[in-house]
Amino acid sequence: MYNCSMTDKPIFTDTHIHGAFGEDVSDASYEGIIRMARRLPEFGVKAFCPTTMTISEDNILRCFEAVQKACDVLSEEGGSYASVLGVHLEGPFMSPNKAGVQNKEFCIPPSRAGAVVDRIESSFPGLLKIIDIAPELDGAMDFIKSYGDRYCISLAHTEADYDTACEAFGAGASSVTHILNAMNPCTKRDPGILGAVFDNKDIYCEVICDGIHISPPMLRMLFTLIPEDRIIVISDSMRGAGMPDGVYKLADADVTVKDGRTYYGEGGGLAGSVTNMKEEASRLIAFGIDPLKVRKACVENPLSRLNIML
Repeated sequence: MYNCSMTDKPIFTDTHIHGAFGEDVSDASYEGIIRMARRLPEFGVKAFCPTTMTISEDNILRCFEAVQKACDVLSEEGGSYASVLGVHLEGPFMSPNKAGVQNKEFCIPPSRAGAVVDRIESSFPGLLKIIDIAPELDGAMDFIKSYGDRYCISLAHTEADYDTACEAFGAGASSVTHILNAMNPCTKRDPGILGAVFDNKDIYCEVICDGIHISPPMLRMLFTLIPEDRIIVISDSMRGAGMPDGVYKLADADVTVKDGRTYYGEGGGLAGSVTNMKEEASRLIAFGIDPLKVRKACVENPLSRLNIML
């Protein structure tokens, strides 16, 4: 039987990763991104999308500059490293009410998203791949219609209900970011975004599979409900991944890492993960999920979402 957690060479693609090994994309340090790329093969990662937080527009541009420089240096130096596929822009077009650990002061309404994205594209053409957005906010649907054919638009950090999510999918959104996290739940009379994903079979769906963000029984349900060619495993890891327990910065927030879990604020809320793709693949198989489905979710589907072949 194929066991993708036991591979001896990097095969995984992580399309939502903020940091690891003490580094964070939002530091806007090209040296830090290089160190991440050099070490991610330890986690079985062959390719990744450096992912930004909700930070100021100028700092977002600095992150893109750092990613571009890191790509140039890695290409020149060669050797072993995880390839950079492009940037995943998680913020800032999110609902302040669902911002979680992200800094809501830097949230930008989708009505202004076009100008921000155009500025990024003009300076770093082709580097931006995934854009997260809360579709219920002013200007979101117009943005999705205008940019959905150029980027992967993913619903995230949102209070959207079932109908709004379906409208966004109809407008051109093609993905959901870390399903069931930072969004309304799926209930018997309000199926929410998960219900909309179930009724729109062509939507890609990210899942954090550490067994903490989503319980093992629910993971088994998701791997049954979502088509096997549309479910995507992500780490959503922060700089504490691959590091000892302690307190680490995630953008402006202090995050405590203890026993494989993140904690922030008085309520001890989750703030990303400290898991990795190899660990998640192993856990999913231990939870009873078909290893071939796990492989597709960790290896093939993340690339399909970006229309990339490696």
